[in-house]
Amino acid sequence: MNTLRLAATKAAPVRAGLIRSFHTNRPCFTGKTVEATSATFDELVVKADHPVIVDFYADWCGPCKMLGPLLSKAVEANPKVTLVKINVDDNTDIASQFKVAALPTVSAFHQGEVVDGFVGMRPKPQVEAFVQSLAKRVE
Repeated sequence: MNTLRLAATKAAPVRAGLIRSFHTNRPCFTGKTVEATSATFDELVVKADHPVIVDFYADWCGPCKMLGPLLSKAVEANPKVTLVKINVDDNTDIASQFKVAALPTVSAFHQGEVVDGFVGMRPKPQVEAFVQSLAKRVE
């Protein structure tokens, strides 16, 4: 019988500091919001075995502050997807690698490739539809 075990990690901080893992060394972040850095980006996004939404944001960006909670709630409602947040001021190398020119920029990754995205604030129904369309790629 599978058992649920909790494990703490330093490589990828999570709000509660705990992650779920099912008999693997690889943490399960689906349905969660995770803050990433340049050091953890590949593991959390490129090598992920499930769809990942990346929110490129900055602390000073007003629309980013409005969009962040909408994305988090939409991902929470779709447990097949993970939301990874990247602060572009702290991680300029990742921002330049993905040619982030305006904020907020949201990119959807599946199997390590960018498959969709948008720039700027979107209303709640469009954000939810964006997350749901990415979650359907798993089915």
